[in-house]
Amino acid sequence: MEKTLAVESYPLKSVVFANIVIIIWLALGVYAIWLVIPILAAVWGAYLLVMFLFVMRMSICTKCRYYGGRCSTGWGWYTSKLFKKGNEEDFPGCFGAKFAPVLWMSICILPVAILAVSLIFKFTLLKVLLIAVLVIIAYLFGNKKSRKKVCSVCKMNDLCPMGIAMMSEGNDDGN
Repeated sequence: MEKTLAVESYPLKSVVFANIVIIIWLALGVYAIWLVIPILAAVWGAYLLVMFLFVMRMSICTKCRYYGGRCSTGWGWYTSKLFKKGNEEDFPGCFGAKFAPVLWMSICILPVAILAVSLIFKFTLLKVLLIAVLVIIAYLFGNKKSRKKVCSVCKMNDLCPMGIAMMSEGNDDGN
């Protein structure tokens, strides 16, 4: 596997942008569920807050080489204010590294599925628009090309399951 020069600290502008997109994405997902099942939206929103602000940070970010610094989302700095540094070698097998794909897929699928099913019972243009926006954000944020671009310069791409998967797909031009 060819090693690309890792980014020591991601640009603040891209970190802020990434967090704005994530916040909008999560908020729209909660709102989408709220349109159909308000109590589920409240539970889902609380779950996401706990997972993103605490559980995943404690599980993943404490074991990351960006701990205390600025990764592509800036969560290394945030994590260092809450939790003690962990062992980097524990990163690949930790709960967060294994659970992150499930969490991100649920963020992509759950709100869209709930809205799509609700369209059968009551069609509204707002629901269709929300589905479209959520799908576009999920595609732009999670497509292979953008993930590979971020993973190729990450200091964790040799330990992170996503980085390993992205970097082992061959030495093409990133497409």
